[in-house]
Amino acid sequence: MTVVSDILASDIVDTGDVAKVAHSSVRSVLRWQDPGTSPRRDTEERLLELKAVLDLARRVFGDETARLWLRSPVPALDYEKPLELVAAGQWREVIDVLLAFAEGVTA
Repeated sequence: MTVVSDILASDIVDTGDVAKVAHSSVRSVLRWQDPGTSPRRDTEERLLELKAVLDLARRVFGDETARLWLRSPVPALDYEKPLELVAAGQWREVIDVLLAFAEGVTA
């Protein structure tokens, strides 16, 4: 399986979400699901960051709540949407907020 296939298998994000985070097209995302094709290194790193956020969000919230949380303006992130922050390379901020939620700390 490819990292893109792993991400899409979660059903938390769709190909459009992945394309936005990767700064690419839906067509490219679909192509990357083929084991013989892979994204550029910088794009692959962004996708691995997305996967880390998705994995933690699923553990903290469960699938459906994680799916909604990732698309919602979050007060602890200055009302930014987590997926948009990951797309901007600010995935660590999202991870920090998720870890705070996991510890029961909410703002």
